[in-house]
Amino acid sequence: MTYLTSPAKDLYSPLMELERLLSKAATSQSVPKVNIVQNEDWTELRIAIPGLNKKDIDISINENILVVQSSKEMETEKIEGKTILLKEFDYANFKLEYKLSENVDIEKIDAKYDNGILKVKLPFKKEDDSAKNKKIELK
Repeated sequence: MTYLTSPAKDLYSPLMELERLLSKAATSQSVPKVNIVQNEDWTELRIAIPGLNKKDIDISINENILVVQSSKEMETEKIEGKTILLKEFDYANFKLEYKLSENVDIEKIDAKYDNGILKVKLPFKKEDDSAKNKKIELK
């Protein structure tokens, strides 16, 4: 499981890479490549999953954990008279989990899939400045 915290520069670590490698080795699932972009208003996951249709992708939140997954029956590729020596681009079965920080506004999460890239935008909750700054009347 990956933890989304702020700032994103602290998100990536050698332990994350080790987790990713162990996960791939322990299961038959593939692990898509993910870019994480952040500004002061949101964090966005950009997940490379080419060859899938929107209906093949499931995105949900369960107990503040964002789950992005696909489990599509893979068609066996048959090439007459040829042998497949290496097959790396298979993202039909995967599951990514991200623990969301408390400042993510779950109600406003947006997801788009275009040209093989899934973009999941996680907007931050807006702080109410009026609650931070208040003049107290002296009585």
